[in-house]
Amino acid sequence: MLVGGAVGHYLGKRISFTSYKRAISICYIIHGGAYVVFSQMRHFGAALFFIALSRAGVAVSSVLNISQLLHRVPDEFRGRVFSTAESLVWSTMMISMMLAGVASLSYEPRTIGFAAGMLSSTTALFWGWANWTGRLPEQPGPCAEIEEVEVHGESTV
Repeated sequence: MLVGGAVGHYLGKRISFTSYKRAISICYIIHGGAYVVFSQMRHFGAALFFIALSRAGVAVSSVLNISQLLHRVPDEFRGRVFSTAESLVWSTMMISMMLAGVASLSYEPRTIGFAAGMLSSTTALFWGWANWTGRLPEQPGPCAEIEEVEVHGESTV
């Protein structure tokens, strides 16, 4: 996750909004696909590689998504928006873990992992479809023009 976070930070400063949307689709495919492969691995080293690849995909998409979101939210709402987004993410994870626990009463862990990876990959399908049909337009951010920013307590306007 640390490597993925660093990659997300690096990319976030260098890619356009269009490239960001493409990168998110790719990250979700990598995350879900690597998780599916991880769930089926019999060799420990290979399993570690694929779970690390899956986590890196999650980290890149998380950094890019949160950066894009918070860049476009006005200052007075950023804390509330961030905490709401994180609450939704963690709630989804808790529900997912609960369902995996219930499923473990009837299914093998590899089957549950396979299903989890496939479900995670569907996010790429929905995101790609929304992007392709124009449902993910770039929203202007509340960022001030450089001339409007105060420098050392003095207004430059």
